[in-house]
Amino acid sequence: MTTALAFGFLELSALLGHEQTLPGYLAQLTEEIRQDGELRRPIIVDRHSLVILDGHHRAAALRELGCSLIPTYLVDYGDPVITVEPRRPDIPVSKESVVSTGLSGRPYPPRTSRHVLPELPGRPTPLETLRG
Repeated sequence: MTTALAFGFLELSALLGHEQTLPGYLAQLTEEIRQDGELRRPIIVDRHSLVILDGHHRAAALRELGCSLIPTYLVDYGDPVITVEPRRPDIPVSKESVVSTGLSGRPYPPRTSRHVLPELPGRPTPLETLRG
């Protein structure tokens, strides 16, 4: 895995999304997390820009559940071990466009990009911990 990997709890309000979410999937995931009482997998965020690379629905679900913190793997997005692929033939993506889109406040449609990186371990975290 990338040598610049760190785990921590970040303020949800500090994170920037580069994709919109799907309302139906968000509602389903929110209910699943509520019933589980925990978030099983941290999201993945670029450590420099704080743009979410993977986990937009998890972040939105925690907001819906009144959480202020989220377990996060912070990665160096410039590391060549991390790649991004387009999921939509009509919208090209690159690492640069993902960051600029996240910083712009005008996110891509849902499921526009797919990040490929080595699998990171789950870290189940109780919702009580994430409510700050």
